[in-house]
Amino acid sequence: MDRSEALKMQKILQQEVKKLQALAKKRASLAYPRSSYMTQLAENEGVIKELDLLSEDDKVYKLMGPCLVLQELEVAKRDVHNRISVYKKQLKQIDSQAQSIGKDEVELRKKIQGLQQLMVNARNKAVEAKLKAQKAKASS
Repeated sequence: MDRSEALKMQKILQQEVKKLQALAKKRASLAYPRSSYMTQLAENEGVIKELDLLSEDDKVYKLMGPCLVLQELEVAKRDVHNRISVYKKQLKQIDSQAQSIGKDEVELRKKIQGLQQLMVNARNKAVEAKLKAQKAKASS
């Protein structure tokens, strides 16, 4: 491998490493929304448990701005169940994105390792050729 080919491979390797870094950054950016949805899901599951303890005669109030508004128990349960459903869908979507990014990262790491191995092999061959040339020159 001559110098220009080595430089091309080095440039390709750098581009692939940048892609890998971008994927890692993208995966990391999913952590906060996931954490937020997990917290909201846990809170709403707690609310549902509390609502399940109530009887039909108990009064439920919903905070709307600065006011507490009377709400039917079944409506309150339905609203909370809907929110739980939305949070679960969002978490599933985030997990799917993270899994897809993880697969892309694995493939990119394999590609980078292959490029690195090619470069190491080419360098070793160049060193061997140089040593052979020096031995041949020294013996003549």
